[in-house]
Amino acid sequence: MPKDSSSPVSMSDIARLAGVSESTVSRALNNSPLINEKTRERIQQIARSMNYKVNESARNLRLKRSHTISVVINTGCAGGQTFSDPFMLDMIGAIADRLAQHQYDLLFSSSIASSDDWHSYLMGSRRADGVIVIGQGVDDAPLRELQRQGDPLVVWGGTTKPGSDYCIVSSDNQMGGSQATEHLLGLGRRRIIFLGDIAHPEINGRYEGYSSALADAGLADCKRQVTVPFSSESGYQAIVELIGREGLTFDAVFSASDSIAMGAIKALQALGYKVPEDVAVVGFDDIPIAPFYTPPLTTIRQDIQRAGELMVEKMMQLVGDRAAEPEVLPTKLVIRASCGANPEYQPIQEFFRGPQQG
Repeated sequence: MPKDSSSPVSMSDIARLAGVSESTVSRALNNSPLINEKTRERIQQIARSMNYKVNESARNLRLKRSHTISVVINTGCAGGQTFSDPFMLDMIGAIADRLAQHQYDLLFSSSIASSDDWHSYLMGSRRADGVIVIGQGVDDAPLRELQRQGDPLVVWGGTTKPGSDYCIVSSDNQMGGSQATEHLLGLGRRRIIFLGDIAHPEINGRYEGYSSALADAGLADCKRQVTVPFSSESGYQAIVELIGREGLTFDAVFSASDSIAMGAIKALQALGYKVPEDVAVVGFDDIPIAPFYTPPLTTIRQDIQRAGELMVEKMMQLVGDRAAEPEVLPTKLVIRASCGANPEYQPIQEFFRGPQQG
């Protein structure tokens, strides 16, 4: 009796037409090397001709997986980065692209960092198979609890803390802080201020690099840190208030993010100062707008694309019950015009020389 054309096609229908078992059909549709190539192609052709669609819900229920990874921006405390930050948009895009290659979906949340039970919210009822958290945060207690519960967890940024053994992927923040500060010192700048909130482990690493470079130059007593949240508005306000109180007491700014640096530049310009002639500015991240800013922003490049890919690959290892080791990515100084070392810089230079120039 022919199958009703309105009924969904099942594996048993394909198996019957192909003259094989349902398990063989399943393996063939999943490109298993256990099935020879000729048989795989024949079964896949039959499936296509019958317009067969995988029942994802049934498969996930059978495998006890959702084929979804939760991605959280850890904004549980004041001063953290938000979804609107260009760095975050790039990072989430890189993660989403890599997840898609593994046929996984992304479940995004930026509002649960203050939740008392991340495990229940993210992993309950199999909403997700694992959690990628962007930003270690000031208090990593929720992350340690996820790890204790046995949930697959990968964290961007920060550093390993006592009692925390979850997988971290990060840039070498201390290296980046040293690179920025050494560059400014090499340009003759001696009164360099640091803008950023060092309560965040990532930012504290950048501050440590800054402090170390000043100490090596015999200027340990000259270090100065101003607490500034992750936003252009905060960078702008910090500079306006600082100069309003003291006048121009610094000749360079190292900002913990490009967004903060851009706000600082606008504040200096609004107050009648020239960048880089009066104050040299270096940022951190190398977001897409950095080459096109006025002046083009000298910055410390993080390999955002590679970071997103690495986090997904390590998550796939954890989901597959394999170990995933922490990894630290190197940073790179990108010299443009805001520091004064490359006054003739034009963005077109990077398109011809490639993304690693500088």
